[in-house]
Amino acid sequence: MAGSSATATDTEMQSPTRGLCLMATLGVFGATLADAATLSGRVTTPDGKPIADAVVFVQDSGPAAAAAARSATLDQVDKTFVPGLLPIVVGTKVNFPNHDQIQHHVYSFSRTKTFELPLYKGENAAPVLFDKVGVVKVGCNIHDWMSAIILVLPTPWFARTGADGAFTINDVPDGRHSVVAWHELSKLKLEDTAQTVVGDSLALRYTLPLGAARARPAMRGTRREP
Repeated sequence: MAGSSATATDTEMQSPTRGLCLMATLGVFGATLADAATLSGRVTTPDGKPIADAVVFVQDSGPAAAAAARSATLDQVDKTFVPGLLPIVVGTKVNFPNHDQIQHHVYSFSRTKTFELPLYKGENAAPVLFDKVGVVKVGCNIHDWMSAIILVLPTPWFARTGADGAFTINDVPDGRHSVVAWHELSKLKLEDTAQTVVGDSLALRYTLPLGAARARPAMRGTRREP
């Protein structure tokens, strides 16, 4: 797949966000589960190494993507956000419980979603509605090493790759779809990963050149043993 090789910096993390907003009207919506397809494949580096924690998703948007209230949870355990990557569907409310015995101050200055949950413990923080597609980088104002990404997606048809780089997306409405792959360190713009699929596919392959991981601030103090 041809594509841009620009490295993803803090500001350029929004380049994939621009791609997320390219909603193609390719799908045939209103399909029943009897008409659903299964999309499977792998995500690797150019030298064939599997990529974990990539998110592959159907980009098409339409009535079938709409849903009633959705909720998700980004927990805080042992001074760590759990999970470190949370893919959700646009319109989801995310809860941020703090199960540590110390206070955290959760925030994001991302253009996709800016919010702040001042110092708190337990489950007292109000849920946050993510109403725009894109990448949201989350941090703690007290513990600099704590970070997570919430990836807000246009449809509910997505999968996160495992250690082997494999993914499976179930119950995709039958029809013609644009399917893309995202990773935090990908050098490609999202639109440059797009593949058009029709019906079931068991051989999707995505090749993502990755930039170097950024050094994070050293953790001060010690973690509690699980």
